[in-house]
Amino acid sequence: MRNILVSTPTHLLLVDVVTRTVTPLENHRSEYYGISWFAGSKDLVLSHSGLDNATLVDVASYASSEVGWVSAGSLRSKNFLSQPHQIICAPDNRVVCTNTGRNVVTVIDFNHAGLYQEAGINDVRWDRLSLDQVVGDHLNSVFLTKDFLYVIAHRHSKGAKLGVFSYPSLELLSVDSLGARTGLHNFWMTQEGQRISCHSETGCVVDLDAQAPLWEAGDSIYTRGLAASRDYVVVGESQKTGRDLRRSSWGGIWVLDRKSWKALDYISLGPYGAVNEVRILDVPDEAHHSSPFKGLQELIGREGVAESLVKKKLALAKRALSVKEMWSGYELIFGSPANRDDGYKVAESENLCLMVKQLNKIDGVAKFAYSLQHEHSHISIVLNYSGMGGDEYMTAFLVQRAGEEVSFSVWRHDGTAWGCLPGRQMVGIPDSAVMALEIQGRNIKVIVNENCIMNLSKFEVGNSDEIVNLGVRWIGSIVRPM
Repeated sequence: MRNILVSTPTHLLLVDVVTRTVTPLENHRSEYYGISWFAGSKDLVLSHSGLDNATLVDVASYASSEVGWVSAGSLRSKNFLSQPHQIICAPDNRVVCTNTGRNVVTVIDFNHAGLYQEAGINDVRWDRLSLDQVVGDHLNSVFLTKDFLYVIAHRHSKGAKLGVFSYPSLELLSVDSLGARTGLHNFWMTQEGQRISCHSETGCVVDLDAQAPLWEAGDSIYTRGLAASRDYVVVGESQKTGRDLRRSSWGGIWVLDRKSWKALDYISLGPYGAVNEVRILDVPDEAHHSSPFKGLQELIGREGVAESLVKKKLALAKRALSVKEMWSGYELIFGSPANRDDGYKVAESENLCLMVKQLNKIDGVAKFAYSLQHEHSHISIVLNYSGMGGDEYMTAFLVQRAGEEVSFSVWRHDGTAWGCLPGRQMVGIPDSAVMALEIQGRNIKVIVNENCIMNLSKFEVGNSDEIVNLGVRWIGSIVRPM
């Protein structure tokens, strides 16, 4: 046993227990939980909630929570699951999924879109109605052996239960009380019939038919995630935190000797969030379905989050160097625009940016290509900025989107407020164009796509003296000098 796959709310992690290396494989899908795969397949099957489960506090939030899904390689189910937890790929090519928020187990058939089967251990339809009305069973874990499907009902503080269904019919055969224990996760029945689970609230692993725990960490932790090879047992560890901190808390995995239940190793995963699931990839995982993952080499060779970020950062730095010459002489006053390969600088909808260039002569041309990207975007060619780093003291030749129209106007900021020059407004301006100011003596021409749309004097804009600098001020837009 060497390779372990771990899911957290924010990441899918590959752990090498020999080198103790933790590789974040991906983090772009919201709330990872269940991990499985079909025997012989090279595709992972994963469950995703599509939301931050800390927001699920009442029936109103649960009613809008059915945005979760199950992915299988490039395939994905419809978004109809509510806070899905553990999954297992069954021999009949269906995925058994704990549809926890909906208080049922849902079986999904990727070969028949929209076709699913569900069953619960009672008729309650939501996991909770409010923080105080916890009416559901919190079905969180599934285990399939022969023709029986075992389902752990966490049941919050009401005492855990074990539901047993026939499979594939999902006929409820029995619901067994697990005594005073509550907050259980995971279920594993060994070939010898021993029934094992994580008693999460007490931070240990238990034999459900015995009084004493099989293993305990000796610390205040939360155990969730259980995998087992012939010789080892792997247990996921999470910090005991509020639901709102689960996405950034520290996690780890324990490696135990299966015969003695003694701890052999502990691997700290880092602050990737609480551990939701652990699976052994390279040897039979008896707490799963005992079929090793055939896509392991491709998974090991996959570019991880860190490597992808390194490449992205280096590409951005290279791009910045190539763009630097085009923007030579311009100083960034405020904002943080992003660079594109074609020289455009991007200011998103909440990122007002200003860049200014000093002039060596009075006459000249300020020319920029622009494109308004959002509903409230605007871009201005700016003259004689003297704001000392603030958004003030300048004249702005403004192109602005307002609803369906794109307008042009001229504005001045005198250090106190913006004021619009009367009689200097017009509509029908293109939302993507090249705008230029031609400055000759005391005259200023405004040109859009080589058409002069307005003539002004420097006196009108308060610039009777020489033009000492010009620049561009923009938000929700892309722009580059020409």
